[in-house]
Amino acid sequence: MIKRRWVGIGLGLGSLLVAGCGGGEQGKSFLIRHATVTLSQAVEIGERNVPGRAVKAELESSGSRVMYQMEIIDAVNRTHKVWIDAETGKVVE
Repeated sequence: MIKRRWVGIGLGLGSLLVAGCGGGEQGKSFLIRHATVTLSQAVEIGERNVPGRAVKAELESSGSRVMYQMEIIDAVNRTHKVWIDAETGKVVE
């Protein structure tokens, strides 16, 4: 179980790096500067709010907000998308 979480977090970190490679102000450095919630904290928040395991997490911007977009798979293999505000840690959707 712990190994699965680390694999998911590793995938999320890879996604974080890819998602932030765009140029301009919305690039990787902008996203990281504004994310006070870490990826592992975001995964914990997401899994507390939606039963299941996080399998993907990306740091993205939506307008002026920086959010983690996360995919969580539940016990019956349904995928749920959760958005977590990267500055406050609150679940957005």
